Amino acid sequence: MGSLLFAAGAAVVMVAIQEIWPGRAVYQYGWYNAIVAASIAYALFRMQALRRSRPGLTGAAALLLLGAGVVAFAGIASGLLGPGPHTVVGAPGSTVHDADLGGSLVFPFLQSDHAGTGSVTVDLRRAGAVQVAIPPNRRRYVGGFILWQRPRSVVHVSVRDARGNHLTITQPTNSVFLSPVLLMAQSTTIAGMTVPFDSFAVPAAARQVKAVLFSVQQAAQLHANPPLDGLPAVLFAVSTSGDQVLPGGIGIVADGSSRSIGGLNLTAKIASYPSIVVVSAPSFFVLWIGMAIFLAGTVRLAIRYRAGA
Repeated sequence: MGSLLFAAGAAVVMVAIQEIWPGRAVYQYGWYNAIVAASIAYALFRMQALRRSRPGLTGAAALLLLGAGVVAFAGIASGLLGPGPHTVVGAPGSTVHDADLGGSLVFPFLQSDHAGTGSVTVDLRRAGAVQVAIPPNRRRYVGGFILWQRPRSVVHVSVRDARGNHLTITQPTNSVFLSPVLLMAQSTTIAGMTVPFDSFAVPAAARQVKAVLFSVQQAAQLHANPPLDGLPAVLFAVSTSGDQVLPGGIGIVADGSSRSIGGLNLTAKIASYPSIVVVSAPSFFVLWIGMAIFLAGTVRLAIRYRAGA
């Protein structure tokens, strides 16, 4: 009986940890799922032996194995058929369709330039209705997926000309054309540091601007003038429409500050804004039904065993 319990329990544990620590690549490896299936097969073999030696325990063992089999099926289906983990990045106010989820993630507008993830909830909509709301620091289960927020830094940019007139910025290469929020979704290496960057255009001034984001730790390594005072910062490079950097067109702006660079007055405000992590996982409903059956079978088997059945 011990080997049956061990084999069935091993399969259940290997699937249960996919819910506890979701998104690990190992769950989709063939050998991982083969071990789960082999554990169930071995438990079934041991149950046949148990039926011959202790027929009174057969019913409880079958119930235990049924539950373990349901759990294993949910885990293997997720591991072999589910898509790989991915992160959905959306600009404030945008709606991003995700084919795996079969719906769209609705990202709300920032309540202020420095709004953080504490006040931002992202909705998953299917067929025009909210399927589930994804708040900060909470997981949400949707069919065979687990969703949660992952904070990331974005940059709210404001541009004025030499007379103080506000200028509209556009993002021709990004999904939200008129958004003043840069998602900083690309990365590059500067002075040995890997940093996110983005770009935007200022059509009224016929200017192109690249923006590179430095964290507090990275900014501390820069020899900026004026000093950055322990703040994160954005390096701007202002160029013509022909991509020629203007004289005086490169400068660093601390978070919340403004500076004249290449004839433009640029203000950078860094905010925390969520992306959504989407990982395949065993169906929450199927998993816990299987777990309940497995535990019921285990308890029944223990009682029957002690009773001498």
